[in-house]
Amino acid sequence: QGRVARAVMKGRTVTNVTGSYANSHPLWRHTAKAPLEATMWMAQTTASGMTPWYHWLGGKPEDHRWEETGRSFFQWIAANAPHFVARESVADLAVVFSQRTNAFYQPPGGGDATDFLQGMYHALLNGRFLFDFVHEDDLGPDTLSRYKGLILANTAVLSDQQCGELREYVNRGGSLLATFESGCYDENGRARTESALAGLFGVKSAGKRAGPNGNAAYARIERDHAILRGFTNTRLLPFAEYYLPLQAISNPVLTVLPPYPAFPPEMVYPTTTHTEQPAIVLGDHGSGRTVLIPGDTDRAYWRSQNPDLSLLLGNAVRWMLKSESPLSVTGEGLAEVFAWKTPVGHAIHILNYTNPDFQRGWFTQSYPLPAQQVSFSTGAKVSKVRLLRANRDVPFTRRNGTIEFTISQVIDYEVATLV
Repeated sequence: QGRVARAVMKGRTVTNVTGSYANSHPLWRHTAKAPLEATMWMAQTTASGMTPWYHWLGGKPEDHRWEETGRSFFQWIAANAPHFVARESVADLAVVFSQRTNAFYQPPGGGDATDFLQGMYHALLNGRFLFDFVHEDDLGPDTLSRYKGLILANTAVLSDQQCGELREYVNRGGSLLATFESGCYDENGRARTESALAGLFGVKSAGKRAGPNGNAAYARIERDHAILRGFTNTRLLPFAEYYLPLQAISNPVLTVLPPYPAFPPEMVYPTTTHTEQPAIVLGDHGSGRTVLIPGDTDRAYWRSQNPDLSLLLGNAVRWMLKSESPLSVTGEGLAEVFAWKTPVGHAIHILNYTNPDFQRGWFTQSYPLPAQQVSFSTGAKVSKVRLLRANRDVPFTRRNGTIEFTISQVIDYEVATLV
């Protein structure tokens, strides 16, 4: 929500309300939400650049457990107020948010049109990427020039003008990654004969959209490449449930192995062992790069949680970007990272999602992250690094304009400030 709202509001104030009550199903609106759950809602609000609000329904509460949760969080915010004024994101990677795709696109196999974005988002979390959202109606140079790379997570519905803006972005040196049917439909949801971005990626259609046959489609490894980092002892990877067949390209990295029956066991073998259809298309465009994944790999990851798909998506994003992000936060655990320029310096927000209730249920207990190594490239003068939740300064080193330090532990949420 914070990423979407910041993309639309362009620096103006964004507020987000957290209910202090048990807004779940079944619903109990006069009993308190678990303290850690409420705190993490407010932490996500704050980290993503929004202003938190916290509220209770009714003038005569009989459950007072919510009060200390809000009091503690807001007194902490007040004590460190200048560090929470998020003036400008540090991210150099952006994901396009498409309201028209959400409204007009009917994904094959049913389900929610946002599943593609959900899968890409989760893969970016796994890779500890720093990224913003940009709105589909804000693809001009004033906005996109801030980013080295741009991601279309099956942004299927795009106008001719928007596709032109994306081509201009790549021509100016930007890098672009797109999945599945990006650009295959116009702004009214009408299907094109071929993606309006096909020429940008250097591909041509080889047939209609293909779907599963018990098994989903696989990708066969044809040669070594940086996007395959971490894959060993296999020539076959999961690819997609639905995909667009493409004509052959020269020297592909991955090719499509079409789906074949999953049952009965006697029929679980491919009738076609090799095709010329690429499962990923990589291109160099001056100082930028392009990546096309012609399958619903991001949605397939969201549905299956197969780690191979997350690793492949993360590797493709890293290859597209060429160089490291200005901010790196490495260490064990699942975390979301935001970084902002503030009136007094910079603030790096780390949200700890390493929890069995990450995707369903309430956070009731923290499972702390171990030591996290932070590396931040900045031309700004830094005299102090302070952790606001831990309420202490930490030592740092400067090496060729890069600030490096260690956060020994992140319990639920930490903010490292550089001033």
